[in-house]
Amino acid sequence: MLKILPLLLLLAQPLCAAPASCPGLDKAAAGVASAVAEKPAGLEGLFDATFFEKVSAAQISSVLSGVYRKTGPVTGVTLVSTSPACSAHYLLGTSGGWLVPAAVTLNAGTGRVAGIFFGAPYRKDATLASARAELAALHGKAGLEAVRFGENPQVLEELNAGDTFAVGSAFKLYVLGAMLEAKAPWAKVVRLREEDKSLPTGRLRTWPDGSPLTLHTLATLMISESDNTAADALISALGRRRIEAALPALGNTAPDQLRPFLKTSEFFRLKADPEALLKYRNLPEERKYDLLAGLRAPLAPPGPAPFGLRGAEWLVSPADLCRVMKYFLDKDDRTALEVLAVNPGQDLSAGTFLYAGYKGGSEPGVLAAAWLLKTRSSEWYCLAAAWNDETAVLDEAGFFGIMKGALRSLAARE
Repeated sequence: MLKILPLLLLLAQPLCAAPASCPGLDKAAAGVASAVAEKPAGLEGLFDATFFEKVSAAQISSVLSGVYRKTGPVTGVTLVSTSPACSAHYLLGTSGGWLVPAAVTLNAGTGRVAGIFFGAPYRKDATLASARAELAALHGKAGLEAVRFGENPQVLEELNAGDTFAVGSAFKLYVLGAMLEAKAPWAKVVRLREEDKSLPTGRLRTWPDGSPLTLHTLATLMISESDNTAADALISALGRRRIEAALPALGNTAPDQLRPFLKTSEFFRLKADPEALLKYRNLPEERKYDLLAGLRAPLAPPGPAPFGLRGAEWLVSPADLCRVMKYFLDKDDRTALEVLAVNPGQDLSAGTFLYAGYKGGSEPGVLAAAWLLKTRSSEWYCLAAAWNDETAVLDEAGFFGIMKGALRSLAARE
């Protein structure tokens, strides 16, 4: 399915030649660039017949014109990287000062485009200050923390950094941190239980009951794929109260906002049952644990929050997201750092950062992202942001476009 990908970041690196088996790739990319117009033309000659088996001409025309309306016409095309699979990544520079990541796949037999994906556009001249300003202009409420670690740590930019936000799956950073605090053996094996199976994202929910899984496997799936079942299995294995007790050591300055520490299945059940959610909101803290133990509502994807985002959530500030990233840096546990880096959150070109660890979160009305980064000058940084608005649909591509600009700015620091 063709869509504008919100999680694709491509920063230019030295130009490389297209694969010898696909000499028409650059020509195809130029054709795509020309088709970014108010009224795209010539699409039947540009795209392969197999492409239109899945995407209509009207749909691709809408995508191309949407890019044009946001960024203006394309004025330059830069090849970023290629793959043997007759595909390549490009950056499209536009007259409006935007960079648009694009991935193009060619049918070598016909010389026409068989696949195209666009990443969220971001400003070529983006800075941390401009990222702050763009976040501040969003509807609802947004927050940002950009900090340089080291002997003389420095907050580089911030916006509502100490305020708590619903952060969705970014809470899983605390599960990973609690594993380190508990000195849980990475090789320890636990059995997958039916009661720990949750809704997507994730693959483990479809695995057989009793499947043996190491804590390392659960942690990797929880962070890299945001597997909710993996997260719930780890919370069961560690114990909810142990995770809560670890929160101050993990740099969280408002642990009461994370008690009880919800499993994802509990979150889904509460959101699916407004009566239970209302009761949960109004109970004293200790009695909330009893209610959670008795939840029986069917699992259902969350819709608009019936009583606001703060009724049953994981509430964390951008500054606290950076503090937990600092915990991982200071702990210097090689395995944990490797787990954080499996999915860097954006498709960062080789050499952009020496290290990039990431965890994000999203649900209706909620977007969050946090990175631990090591630049080419060997300095460590954290970039964390959150955006909440329970009353409107959030522009995920726009949010990550802002983050891409901020990442680009950090990568350029010396």
